[in-house]
Amino acid sequence: MDDIMKVLPDSELKVMKIIWNHKEKISTGVILAELKDKVTWKLSTLQVILSRLIEKGFIKNEKIGRINYYSPLIELSKYTKYETKSFINKMYDNSSKKLIASLIQGDDTLTDEDIEEIKNMLNRSN
Repeated sequence: MDDIMKVLPDSELKVMKIIWNHKEKISTGVILAELKDKVTWKLSTLQVILSRLIEKGFIKNEKIGRINYYSPLIELSKYTKYETKSFINKMYDNSSKKLIASLIQGDDTLTDEDIEEIKNMLNRSN
């Protein structure tokens, strides 16, 4: 699936986050209701985005009566891993070390405790 997976534009990612947050299939109306404070989309805009996500293989739909329900075909963890790898590849020449250095050098909010916790995570992964 990684070969065909793509980084999602923000609009599609907003919709996917709602779908991922629901443990069961979700209707168009529920998605639109959850988006109401975040975007000013009309139903037709959401339907276009849902169609794109179906075409890309991220979700499937099931029509029950007159209502369309959507559920994910790709897990959030798999997409997060893919997008992180893509970001590291594009921005840090595929070097996680460069990413971590950038975060540490550019983040004056890291405490000594945070740094120690990061070191422990790195030591556990070896």
